[in-house]
Parts: sequence; C-alpha cells; structure tokens
Amino acid sequence: MFVQILTSFLLVIPVGSSTGLQVTPPAVTGNAPAKFSPDEISDLQNKANSGDAAAQFALGKAYDAGNGVPKRSDQAALWYRKAADQGNPKAQSNLGLLYWLGEGVEQDKAEAVRWYRKAARQGDANAMFNLGAAYYNGEGIGLDDTLAYAWFLLSSEAGNSSGQDAANRSRGEHGIMGFADACIALGQMFEEGKDLPKNLESAAAWYRKAAEQGSADAQLDLAALYINTANYNQARPLCEAAAKEKLAGGFFCLGYLYQHGSGVDSNPKQAFGFYEQGARGGNVSSMQAVAKMYENGEGTNLDRVQAFTWFFFAAERGNKSAVADMKRIRSSMTEKEWKEAQKKLPPNLDRKKLDRVLQSTNSPAAP
Repeated sequence: MFVQILTSFLLVIPVGSSTGLQVTPPAVTGNAPAKFSPDEISDLQNKANSGDAAAQFALGKAYDAGNGVPKRSDQAALWYRKAADQGNPKAQSNLGLLYWLGEGVEQDKAEAVRWYRKAARQGDANAMFNLGAAYYNGEGIGLDDTLAYAWFLLSSEAGNSSGQDAANRSRGEHGIMGFADACIALGQMFEEGKDLPKNLESAAAWYRKAAEQGSADAQLDLAALYINTANYNQARPLCEAAAKEKLAGGFFCLGYLYQHGSGVDSNPKQAFGFYEQGARGGNVSSMQAVAKMYENGEGTNLDRVQAFTWFFFAAERGNKSAVADMKRIRSSMTEKEWKEAQKKLPPNLDRKKLDRVLQSTNSPAAP
C-alpha cells in the first residue's frame, strides 16, 4: 500500500479558468513543525554533509520554509537534490515542485514532471497528484485526460485529499467509461512495471475494477494477464464473454487456449475457427495466427496462398514480424500460387513497392 504522508497539495482552479488544475505548495496538516534551534540546524547540517538523505531532505525543507535558517529556495533546491539523487521520494517530489514553480531553479516543467514521476513510482501521493495535474493541463508533458485521471485515482487511494477531489472531478467530467479507461491505464502500468513497480496482483485488481464497469477491453486485458500467468481457468470465461460480444480479441483469446490446450482440451481445428473469426474482425494477432496455421497445415489444409495473404494483412496493420513471414512464404511459393495470392491483395496496392519489400534484405518494413 502506498505510504501516507503528512502534507497534501491543494486543488485550485486558476483565475479565469473553469477547467484547469494547478499545483500549490504543500499545506501542512495537523500541528506545525517546531522551530529549529541553532543547535538542531547545526546537527542537521553535519548529518546532511555526511550524506544522510533524511537530514538532507529536512535541511532542504528548513530552507524552503525559513525554519531556523533564512528562507532560500536555492538552498532548498540544493539539499532536496542531494536527497532526491539518493532516492528520497519526498525530496524528489519537492524538488519537482520547485522546478514547476521556478523557485530556486530555472523553471522547467518537463524536469518537474521527471521528478514527480520518480517520486510517484515510490508511492508519494503528492507527486501522484502533481503528475496527474500535469497530464490534465498538458504542462511539462502531453495532455492526457486518461492518465491524469489514473494518477488522481492513485493519489486518492493513497489518502491525498487533493487527489480525492481531482478524482471526483474527473469522474464527473468523463463518466463511468472514463473511470474504466483510467483503471485500465493503471492496470497496464502495474503489469508493465514502467511508471509503477511491477505488481501483477495490483494490475489484475485495476483491470477488474474496469471490467466491473462493463469494459470489454478490461476483460480482455485481464484475460491476457491470466493467460500470461498460466491462470487459464480464470481466463477462459473472460475470453468467452468477449467472444459472445463478437469482439475480435475474444476470438483470439479462445483460439490461443484451444491451440495450446490451456485450460481446455487441445483442438487445432476449433482454434483455427476462433482465430479466423478474430482475423476477419481485424485482430492483427489473429491474422498472424491464421497465417501460421495455413502455413503449417495446422487445424486446416496447408495453403501458402492464404498464409501469404493473412501475413500481408497483418503487415499492412503494422506487424513488422509479418513482413519477414511474407518473405519466407513468397520464397517457397510456386508461380501459380503467387499469381493466385496477388488476386487476393487490394486492387490499389502498389505492386512495385510490394516487390521491393519482398526482395529487400533490410529491416522489415510494412508494404
């Protein structure tokens, strides 16, 4: 569970704006900290000079507030940075705020976002809120309502009152499906382990929240997570539900289970049927699976013409590995098969470009 902190950022609507969010310096909750005595400052200074990250953060905070020392943002930034470089999340968050406001350092909102992200990854609720606000306003990073909402939700769960207000506001603005999209974004972050520490249980929990709102995408993401963790019995009903809704990803999901005998008896013919439905529905993974089954005669007759055709459609939709597959199939095709395959390709296709792609020895490129 993310750590609770003693400060929270205020959610503010800037003057003249009805939609923007603005970060502000932390408002201390509870009793204000006691004034540092000269001896306490000296002790902090000695510890900070010796490399103690907690002391470095405390000294930076003292300079930030003018507590026992003159208020100096440049010194606050200096000591926050020393602690931040050692991984102190509160120092990272506060240093980010100084960059955001341009206090003690040259204003740089992109740099602020970089520090917010480091602190948020460690569970700092203030940084989560500030990162959400950056996405919400498109400052220091691209505008993204879904990621803004996602970080507000995390900040809210960590007990940050501003995060709670912002999450409620986002729900009012984007509704149930906006909430579902934000939950999916969090699930993906936890599953991938990039913006947040990898945690498959948390990923599943957020996907489940989205699925409970009726999100088919979340059902498929959760099913894929279960498949990747060999939890096939929980994956299967989700795949079936998606396929019942005629979702192409649901057909691919079932095809995978039946092809590999995962949680069901292996049935290549049934797998091919599901993959084919997924491919016709536009699912690129299904297109590639169908092509490979045609190439190998698995669950269907061996058919290099069909294999090449489906690899082509997968490549056309951006699947780079399918280009290499096209080259391989083309090299084994008879002239009759090649003529037949060309009839199945789009009539407006640049045939010279296709020939160059097939003959190229460079990195695969889509036709």
